[in-house]
Amino acid sequence: MIQFFFIIFYFFFLSNILSQPPEGHDQNLVPNSDFESLMGRKPESDVDGSGIFRYNVVGWKSPTATTPDIKIALPSVIKKAKRDGIYLDKPHSGIKMAAILTHNPESERHDTYREYLQIKLKKPLKIGVEYYCEFWACRARLSKYISNNLGVALSPTLFSEKGYLPLTKVKPDYNFNKLINENGRKWERISFTFISTNRSEYICIGNFFDNDKTIMVEAKDAPKVTVDEKAFNNAYYLIDDVLLCATKAEEPPKVGTVIKLDRVFFETAKWDLLPASNEQLDELVNLMLEYSSMLIEIHGHTDSRGDDKYNQNLSENRTKSVFDYLVQKGIEANRMKYIGYGEKKPIADNNDSEGRQLNRRVEFVVTHIDEENTVIKQNNEIKPYTDNE
Repeated sequence: MIQFFFIIFYFFFLSNILSQPPEGHDQNLVPNSDFESLMGRKPESDVDGSGIFRYNVVGWKSPTATTPDIKIALPSVIKKAKRDGIYLDKPHSGIKMAAILTHNPESERHDTYREYLQIKLKKPLKIGVEYYCEFWACRARLSKYISNNLGVALSPTLFSEKGYLPLTKVKPDYNFNKLINENGRKWERISFTFISTNRSEYICIGNFFDNDKTIMVEAKDAPKVTVDEKAFNNAYYLIDDVLLCATKAEEPPKVGTVIKLDRVFFETAKWDLLPASNEQLDELVNLMLEYSSMLIEIHGHTDSRGDDKYNQNLSENRTKSVFDYLVQKGIEANRMKYIGYGEKKPIADNNDSEGRQLNRRVEFVVTHIDEENTVIKQNNEIKPYTDNE
């Protein structure tokens, strides 16, 4: 038992350097993972502040009223500052990075002041699938202090808290509880592997612990400031390059694959979809969006009780309801067909209740998919700012 506990401890809590993204991993589910994409024109001011983050960063939001920052580090500005003996914050990659306070004891807004980064994933996680997650963190140049507790929380619903209240009621899926940059200011990778237990759609990064469980100490390499600057009496970290992916690339569906929609429900003896059906139907929507060349047939079946003509009509209308739902969600009608078979194709014995329940089903069949066109196209329509603009 002790040996087992040690293995678990070793796997999750040893140096994050040992945790590597797996070979053959699937696509990154985090949009704008490097914070490079901004909306609108290049900001004229507030290039190191919350205004850009709140209104210009694509996808990322704050779950509270606090003010994370986006920092734009143009190479020419960094080079000029270096000539003057000032080493400005540099992103882990690209020219942009986010920045959050993990603890600010001087805040007048709340005695447990925290800032967080939140974004909706490209598609929900799947229950039982193994995922790898990482992001990079570095103490900001002007921050005098370092702290522990930088973690990740995942959820099927949006994280939200009123005003400046911290998310200390949220239990993170992973927390790095050691001091970050204890031995000097550098980019450190924070990473972990996990098995998803729910269909999370949102990822949130920050400190999810109260002041009693948060350690904040003065950094050994105190920041060098200019006449116009002042050091921050808080723990302030840069965040960059967020990755969340399945550890194994998902195989595209094969032609002929039959998938039962066993979480799609209708009113008794009717074809009106019940709200509980939305979750699985939305999964089908995501699958159709992911594999843009995939064509399907939606099949409806009943048991043998009742009139043949009634059963045929019921199965046709139920498949039509599924078809209409997918169309309303943006799936092209010409990619789908719906067919009702009534009681003609049983898969179990209609003489007992269990068999009849199995025969009452809606499923879809993959009829076409281009193997060379099974990768999601990334949306890069927003051109990152460069030094020449």
